[in-house]
Amino acid sequence: MPANRPHLDRDAKAAQIVDAAELLLLEDGFEVTTMAAIARGAGVSSNAVYWYFPSKDDVLAAVMSRRQERAMARVDAESDVSLDQRARTALAELDEVANLTVAVHERAKHSATVAAIHEDFHTSLDQRLCDIFAATGLGEDDAEMAAAAIVAIVEGVHLHDAPRDPAARDELVLWALRRFAGDGATS
Repeated sequence: MPANRPHLDRDAKAAQIVDAAELLLLEDGFEVTTMAAIARGAGVSSNAVYWYFPSKDDVLAAVMSRRQERAMARVDAESDVSLDQRARTALAELDEVANLTVAVHERAKHSATVAAIHEDFHTSLDQRLCDIFAATGLGEDDAEMAAAAIVAIVEGVHLHDAPRDPAARDELVLWALRRFAGDGATS
């Protein structure tokens, strides 16, 4: 039985559990990953996992929240590069969690925690895209519509294109970005 490590502080132990969960969820997927496997991966008891995360949905939300924060930080760090490159970076970040996309959408129907992280992702992405489009001269309404269209394209590809051809997806998204933002804004 894995040892419980009471000497670790709460945040460190929660991070340790999320680390293990992230590896398992990304490798095996949501349905296959069990709380017991997460506990083994983290080197803690199953009770410890449930102490920090009452359900597998809570673990999924914690993993996705962390991934979102890190991805947005990487994209923000590229503020001096072209929109094309920032978009490619963001799309590559989505590819890393692609096997969890369907799980997030499905679990959001049943879990307020997963629904909240999904909504937070949409709000953040919509705002970033609206800011980009507004900076290119689109009015507020057009910027919002363009942002919604880009999100719909990306989500559609991730939910319905199981083989996920990243090059074809990137070409489609970049084409739409260029049309909405103007060709000069992306290069």
